[in-house]
Amino acid sequence: MPDLSGKVAIVTGGSRSTGREIARALLTAGMSVTICARGAAQLEEAAADLRRHGPLHAEVADVGKEADAERVVAATVARYGGVDVLVNNAAMGGGGRTEECAPDRWDAVMATNVRAPFLLARQVVPIMRRRGGGNIVSIGSGAGKQGYAGMPAYCASKFALIGFSQALALEVSDAGIKVAVINPGSIASTASLADGQARRPSGKYLLPGDVAQAVLGLLQQSPHAWTQEMNLWPFRGDEA
Repeated sequence: MPDLSGKVAIVTGGSRSTGREIARALLTAGMSVTICARGAAQLEEAAADLRRHGPLHAEVADVGKEADAERVVAATVARYGGVDVLVNNAAMGGGGRTEECAPDRWDAVMATNVRAPFLLARQVVPIMRRRGGGNIVSIGSGAGKQGYAGMPAYCASKFALIGFSQALALEVSDAGIKVAVINPGSIASTASLADGQARRPSGKYLLPGDVAQAVLGLLQQSPHAWTQEMNLWPFRGDEA
């Protein structure tokens, strides 16, 4: 099992819910982590919580914008010396049915869900090549495997993320860089967790920590093995 101590990770959308739990899991494993998000107040609150677990840097950024993506990577390299892991967790949904979805909303969903992983990959792949390898893990969705009415922008973006990741994996495997996508089912929201409604999934929802443990498992996989795509569903065994 690879030792993650001293490795460096970037987690996008790291201020809440799944992103925060992914960052917590990586810090607990001994890594240094940069989290980024658009909202400054929530990001700082998350950073104050996460710094109890290890070295953490927070950057306010919209990684769908090229300058912001470059700044997040540059700040991580300046603080920690490199990047070994990129977790593309930031995501945006909404827009409604096709005839209701404003083009600006479509573009915003694509920028966050597809353009940001592309922009960040362009920055971190050369760094990972110099370091002899790395991991790029993107959080996809079951909606990237099956289209759903009322979610055209989100579905299209997650289908695209899987295709991009498959192509990227073929481009960087020679450098020891593993590229993977985790496609979770429905994840309990931060609000529902705060209200005590989803502390146990009961076959309906994953918890943010379930996705965090899946990310950690991919990073700790044998160097001789590669999981290209993981479909992570709520387990319904307790409903039998």
